[in-house]
Amino acid sequence: MITLDYSNSDAMIVGEDNGLHLQEEFENYKDTITHIIADLNKRKDKPGQWLQWMNLGYNEETLWYVKEYAAMVQGRFDNILVLGIGGSALGGIAVTEALLKPYWNLLSEEQRNGFPKIFFLDNIDPDTITGLLDILDLKRTLVNVITKSGSTAETMSQFMIVKNILEQELGADYRYNVVATTDKKTGILRQIAEQEGYKAFVVPDDVGGRFSVFSAVGLLPFALVGIDIDEITNGIKDMDLALKNTDIRENIAAQNALIHYLLDTKKGKNISVMMPYSSRLKYVADWYAQLWAESLGKNKDKNGNDVNIGPTPVKALGATDQHSQIQLYNEGPNNKIINFIRVGEFDNTLEIPPIFEYTGIGYLGGKTVNQLINAEADSTKVALSDYNRPNVTINMPKVNGYYIGQLLYMFEVQTAIAGELYNINTFDQPGVEQAKNYTYALMGRAGYEESAQALKEKMASV
Repeated sequence: MITLDYSNSDAMIVGEDNGLHLQEEFENYKDTITHIIADLNKRKDKPGQWLQWMNLGYNEETLWYVKEYAAMVQGRFDNILVLGIGGSALGGIAVTEALLKPYWNLLSEEQRNGFPKIFFLDNIDPDTITGLLDILDLKRTLVNVITKSGSTAETMSQFMIVKNILEQELGADYRYNVVATTDKKTGILRQIAEQEGYKAFVVPDDVGGRFSVFSAVGLLPFALVGIDIDEITNGIKDMDLALKNTDIRENIAAQNALIHYLLDTKKGKNISVMMPYSSRLKYVADWYAQLWAESLGKNKDKNGNDVNIGPTPVKALGATDQHSQIQLYNEGPNNKIINFIRVGEFDNTLEIPPIFEYTGIGYLGGKTVNQLINAEADSTKVALSDYNRPNVTINMPKVNGYYIGQLLYMFEVQTAIAGELYNINTFDQPGVEQAKNYTYALMGRAGYEESAQALKEKMASV
């Protein structure tokens, strides 16, 4: 199992001003944590609680339908193009980057075992969209459009462009190149899918986008490129079992949630840095940033009080960002907690040849890059501790589907527990909706005329 080393956030290591007396705090909060974990598991099956993501690892029906469809289309397409933004894309990017061979899209079909290349369009930059569409043969591309509401302006504008090209090139048969992932019954994309005859998968009710990676939102793209989704769900289920333990001394999600909460509220550490020491996990930090920011950044608590709280997530990559960010972390404002992810076993062992023995780099010869990257991880966390900077290390035995399932699910539960500690609604996002509504108004969506006029007046006065 994945483990958590929290010793470098203890006052014994980083000092009274910057660390916690962890064993005392675990004792102080044991009843609170017990109640939070029990309550989350009690509420997860109730409609309207937005906790259905806790059940996704057990959804055998979705697994079966996804695997059936992936088998049916295997060999028909050279490319998978995923259209989505935020939670509709970040989880997919994180997992495919972690589990596919590096530089997947540059490999030959034989090296990819006959599976297609995969591309994610998660922004609406016109140059990026044009550039990708210029190199893709859309006739040999399966387009997976993902939006629960079907009204997400970014995703649907992309889809309108792609659909238009597909229809011009394939006629009515273009629909076989489209698969939608959207609401089960309602929404614009569901309506279009039924009218046009697309194959469609479901974004479950009571699952927010940032918690949707283990629904068809993520599982379908994974299966289409040959990732073992059973291995992922096995990891989720084993981690879920471990995290049902209400004893904080045995629950790593509860431990890290409490550490982050207390370092923020007691010690002023309101920035959470996610720094994996593996390039394959680089985009896990991007996914974590949305999960943490959108879930915990709130202006009101559950009692309606103005609080304006939430730790700010920052993404980093070891060892790359030792050369760009660690100077700030060590000697800048002491307002951060750094989360390291350390990989025990890499897929490859890369030896450094014993050359240049007569120079100052001769000591590297005969060692491995594997040893070097983990030496960098270990030395960086000790150096941070020397500067009294709290940090924790998540130890991941290796990067595979089983442990990726564990890792991401652990972060989801950690986020839910942290939200309860902050006494906020972890699952809404009113600050995002306001900007969406303004966008609808500026783009002329029906029903937003008054908002458009008010917005134009505000913009003119700036």
